[in-house]
Amino acid sequence: MSASKSEIVTDLDARLIQNFMDIITLKLLRNNHLTSGYDLIRHFHQRFHMLVSSGTVYSMLYSLERQGFLEGNFDGRRRVYRLTRQGEEFLKKVCLTHEHTYAVFSSIFSSAEVE
Repeated sequence: MSASKSEIVTDLDARLIQNFMDIITLKLLRNNHLTSGYDLIRHFHQRFHMLVSSGTVYSMLYSLERQGFLEGNFDGRRRVYRLTRQGEEFLKKVCLTHEHTYAVFSSIFSSAEVE
């Protein structure tokens, strides 16, 4: 049985969000200086209607921290994260490439290539 259009859209949305979760997180940290892993899980659920596992979120946070893009500190019992200067610079570069990314997606989905 083939998937409905809404199922396909939901699947594509989830794939895009999962693949760009790190960039979404960095952008969120740019606007909200101190964010916990739980805050991120709640954000993804409220904003994108996706339930993201804590393992996925914390693994991504630790990876971003190892890369120097964010810094985690304890605030009572919870660990909160903030964007570092290196993370800010990386995010600026990523945001500058949005036109290129849009062009790639446009070429993939152009009607000329769809049969």
